[in-house]
Amino acid sequence: MSRTRIDLFRLSAIFIILLAIIFFYVYLFFPSLVTKSLRVGTLRKPINLLILGTDITFNAETGKPIPNLEGRADTILLAHIDPINSRINMVSIPRDTLVNIPGYGDRKINSANSYGGIPLMKETVAQLTKQKIDYYISIKPTAVTKMVDQLGGVSLYVENDMRYVDRAQGLDIDLKKGWQKLSGKQAHDYIRYRHDYQGDIGRVNRQQIFLKSFREALTKPTNIFKAPLAIHLALREIKTNLPPAVSVRLLNMARMLSVNSVNTTTLSGEVANIQTAGSVWLPNDKENIKIFEDFF
Repeated sequence: MSRTRIDLFRLSAIFIILLAIIFFYVYLFFPSLVTKSLRVGTLRKPINLLILGTDITFNAETGKPIPNLEGRADTILLAHIDPINSRINMVSIPRDTLVNIPGYGDRKINSANSYGGIPLMKETVAQLTKQKIDYYISIKPTAVTKMVDQLGGVSLYVENDMRYVDRAQGLDIDLKKGWQKLSGKQAHDYIRYRHDYQGDIGRVNRQQIFLKSFREALTKPTNIFKAPLAIHLALREIKTNLPPAVSVRLLNMARMLSVNSVNTTTLSGEVANIQTAGSVWLPNDKENIKIFEDFF
């Protein structure tokens, strides 16, 4: 082999190694710049994921949580994760939505979790939305606190001063208006607060804002090594039927999406007062059919 051919071979090898290093760097720290054809370890087909945030019931006298008591669902989202079109669409379902809970009749949807746990919650949401639910993830408030603290906080705009105390729910909320980086407890308080003129719908909007801010924190280049630890710390507070391989692909896909690829909306409806259930969110079936046609 001539010296010229050896030099060309070495130059080609060096060039390939440099390309590999560049690709690895971009893949780790700027994943949204990687084209679809070069993405590996991500989902290959769309899935529907039910996301639940359950509350914890506290003893009003001692202030301590009551163990082994299945709480109501404070947060209910149905997400359509579409790797083919590189997007995640999420529909928030207000906790006071009036639905027919199988075996229990017309009740607020958040009570389905306390009546029959995740199986009944899945059945109720599937019946309401007419969508198949592939997987679920149920998160306790303490999981949010641990993950946010591990990531160094989440940055968002608190739209108003928020002050509320509830010993039965273990809440002592004290947030000030303005842009700020929230700690784990502050983030938990932000997504639980509902005592303004919008009530539960205002809380749904804040949960959507938090989810986008949390995703940004989770996928920041500086948190590339913190994210797995944050999730590991919260695993004891999370129930899911997501297989580990699917979980990894899902997280990897989330890293590669731009902010504009994550869309949120709320189940259409209106506030109504029902004698048997009090103030509820009454779904608009016609408008909701259109929402799920567009989003799923």
